[in-house]
Amino acid sequence: MSVSDTSRMRNFPKIELHRHLDGSIRQQTIIDIARRHKLDIDISDPAALKKRSTVTEPMQDLAAVLDAFDIIQKVSCSYEAIKRIAFENVEDAFFDGIKLCELRFSPAFIALGKDIAYDEIIEGVIDGVAAGMDKYDIQIGLITIVSRTLDYEANKQGTIEAITYAQKAKHRMADRIVGFDLADLENTTEPEDFVELVEMARDAGLGITVHSGEDTDASGVQKTLEILKPDRIGHGVNAWQDRDVVELLKEQDVLLEICPTSNWLTQCVPVLAEHPLPDFFHAGVKVSLNSDDPQLMDIDLTHEYEIARQTFGFSNEDLLKMNLYALEKSFLPAEIGKAVQKQFFT
Repeated sequence: MSVSDTSRMRNFPKIELHRHLDGSIRQQTIIDIARRHKLDIDISDPAALKKRSTVTEPMQDLAAVLDAFDIIQKVSCSYEAIKRIAFENVEDAFFDGIKLCELRFSPAFIALGKDIAYDEIIEGVIDGVAAGMDKYDIQIGLITIVSRTLDYEANKQGTIEAITYAQKAKHRMADRIVGFDLADLENTTEPEDFVELVEMARDAGLGITVHSGEDTDASGVQKTLEILKPDRIGHGVNAWQDRDVVELLKEQDVLLEICPTSNWLTQCVPVLAEHPLPDFFHAGVKVSLNSDDPQLMDIDLTHEYEIARQTFGFSNEDLLKMNLYALEKSFLPAEIGKAVQKQFFT
């Protein structure tokens, strides 16, 4: 695609529902924060740092990709650092043509190995997002993550803290916490292990999304649908292995948050051309396009839109349809989605 085509695609209005806050940290930000806080990160060679903290070729599996998070996990080390990261997430999304974006973060993962309280983490994220929305014409929702492989009680406490902010509006813009996500390796746990936390979030009015069908087969997606009953599924790629599960997605009106490059890098699909995104779309499953961890993977959402056009043959009308699906399934209040649709998608 030519430079002019890429520029047009960057300006194409987009909705993003699946974007990890800590997978979207700029390289210069890693260096600045590491230097300021004297973190145990070798920043002497920026090129070598980028190589260690990005994933640009297929890894052995999902677990290997998650290992690359070690550096960026260290960087979210203070309220000020987290606020900067959140603001820059919003800024980068805006300049990528994104009009509404849901950012997700795991309080328990960010706090791991650090002397930082959950309220510092949550307020850093909220305040950074608020500053971004004050400066740029973009709508942001926040999703709190439970990481399957982390300590259950730490996950529970992080969820309770996020819900408390969302429900009691104890902080400006706290009502932007609108969703709950179950993430991390699926093949090491069972959905039943997390019913309590999912129901706690649902009862608090949060939308539910679950990473599923990424490192498990279609049966993993089926169990997720039947036991956790999410509104959306992150990835869900392997659901295409079983047409009954595909029909179940449609029956339950569950949207798949598809991240093509991420799925290739984790070897969820062997080559991009074999990704089942077009199959889902043409079968009537609601799907949206997402970048997942853009800085970690050295991409942006425009890159995924170019793949959608060049590799999968999607038209601008198809991309618009996906964006309308995403708006319909966003966890932000309906009036926000309707305003975004009226302003950018009519």
